[in-house]
Amino acid sequence: GTSFAAPLVSGAAALVWEAFPYFSNDLVRQTLLGTATDLGAPGVDEVFGYGALNVGKAVLGPAKFDWGDVQVNFDDRRSTWANDISGSGGLIKGGNGTLVLAGSNNQYTGATQVLGGTLQVSSLGASAVSVGNSATLIGSGHFGGGVSNAGTLEIGTDGLKLQGDYIQSETGRLALHVGDQLSVAGSAILKGGELQVLGKRDYVSLNTFYSVLHADGGLTGTFSGLTWGPAVLLGQGQLNYDGNNANVTLQRLDVSAAARALGIVDDVAQASANRVEHAFRELDVQQAQGRGRLPSTFIAAAAALQQSSSPQVAAASLQSLSGQGHVAAAAASFDAIDVGRRSLATRLDERTPGERVVTWRQALGGPGQDGAAGGTFALSGWLLGHDTQLASGDIVGFAFGQINASPSGSVAGLRGLDRQVQGHVYVQRTQGPLYVLGQLGFGSFQRRLDRHLQLGDWSDWTSSRYRGQFFSGSVEAGYHWRQGAWALTPYLGLDQTQLRTDGFQEQGGAGFGLQVQAAQATRSQLLAGVRTQWGWRGVMLRGYGEWQQTLRQNGLNPHASFTATASWTPLVAAPWPGRSGGVLGLSMVWPVGGIAGQWNMGVEHHFGARGRDDSLGLRYQLGF
Repeated sequence: GTSFAAPLVSGAAALVWEAFPYFSNDLVRQTLLGTATDLGAPGVDEVFGYGALNVGKAVLGPAKFDWGDVQVNFDDRRSTWANDISGSGGLIKGGNGTLVLAGSNNQYTGATQVLGGTLQVSSLGASAVSVGNSATLIGSGHFGGGVSNAGTLEIGTDGLKLQGDYIQSETGRLALHVGDQLSVAGSAILKGGELQVLGKRDYVSLNTFYSVLHADGGLTGTFSGLTWGPAVLLGQGQLNYDGNNANVTLQRLDVSAAARALGIVDDVAQASANRVEHAFRELDVQQAQGRGRLPSTFIAAAAALQQSSSPQVAAASLQSLSGQGHVAAAAASFDAIDVGRRSLATRLDERTPGERVVTWRQALGGPGQDGAAGGTFALSGWLLGHDTQLASGDIVGFAFGQINASPSGSVAGLRGLDRQVQGHVYVQRTQGPLYVLGQLGFGSFQRRLDRHLQLGDWSDWTSSRYRGQFFSGSVEAGYHWRQGAWALTPYLGLDQTQLRTDGFQEQGGAGFGLQVQAAQATRSQLLAGVRTQWGWRGVMLRGYGEWQQTLRQNGLNPHASFTATASWTPLVAAPWPGRSGGVLGLSMVWPVGGIAGQWNMGVEHHFGARGRDDSLGLRYQLGF
């Protein structure tokens, strides 16, 4: 060599060690020699030896097993050897790490022993392979030898073909996705061990038959049992055998029953599971007939749901498919109507006695003021009104305003905007401290709602745009009690609201978006509440509480179907707009900078079967 050769070799060795820090000195040497570029006569010769140093190839791992068996042992890492490997030596893999032989033409002929961790190979020559008890071999493509399996043989994508024999001991496991197959040119001997179904790469229907092991030279013995990998909604199966094949027949599990078995028992997820089950039954019929209208994208998404990797993923998938965001949006529309009703009543409480004509503006959505801060949607807006006190003392007026509602984040994967325009006409009759207030409300809304769907590891967004109208009427009777700066108003009332919603069909979601027909929802409720306020030196402390006892409700859970199927089942959501519930609020307002600005701090608590939620807020308002 020359004086320059030594530093070149040292530098190359350092790079190999950097790529593979678990290599021994001898394995680094073998890697440098085995990856050298051949010069002169083919093979090793007296002039050029193994050839010219090839650093770029050396850092990809060994290329020759010409110096006996190669033994590697490493933990807690994944390492890839990218070169094709030849030679008469073999490979002994230890440690709990994962070694990937990424070459597509590995032709070494020595034995391959997987004693620990995982070895992943996509092609192998005439090497006899053995897998130890605690080890895993992931194989695909073609192996020129046989496999003796006392650990786990996992079949990769597109199956595995063995030119030799396959022997599985009582501790062994054959793991695969149904549809993939272990094909053996020799004989297969099963001394027990298990067949583990990792999943299926497409949809599992009813009574689906698959050959998982085929041996040209004959099959003897059986698996000790059938187990399942992480796919939790896949199904159940039955093993059967003939002289050359081990087969499994799969049965799809009922989605609702599977969800209950996994502990997914909340009403929203169960309602979603029922809709999915209806859709799967339609898909089963199409699969059996071999034709139908359901698109391939829907079938692929259904398969992804069946492959949910854990109960948590399955539960999240069913929640996302439930459509509860649409019911929550309808509940927000009812809440917005209630907010307008309560705010108007509060404004009349604060009216200065004796004022004949008043034009007023009221901000909506302040924390602790009108019940708009809690729930699935956050509400904000305004009311502008004009009323007149008649000679009789009665007050008549009208008001109009707008309320915007946007998802508060309590429902995952929901975004959008609900814009509601309101109108009110009202009349209040007062007899001393007693009063009766009647209100009629009407308006419309425009809704944009996007939902994030999860089906196993697959996800997509759906979008919808639709409109609606509402009509409401309420009557409230109460008692105004005042003592200096303190006012207290207990009241009882009745309220009825009718909400009409246009039909819509979501876009996106591979057919798992929702379609809902035009619907009408009605809710009647008994009201019992109290409003109070106390003022001192410009600081105003307000509080309120209201219980809403549902007397009658109809149409609050419209039927919905996936857009690709006719799986019509009711939409269910929490909070429940059709149930009874209450709200408590407390706020404090104090001026800042004269009359131009003010701080508003408040807290709200929603309780009861309709829904539970707490909110705390602080905001600054500037008047102009």
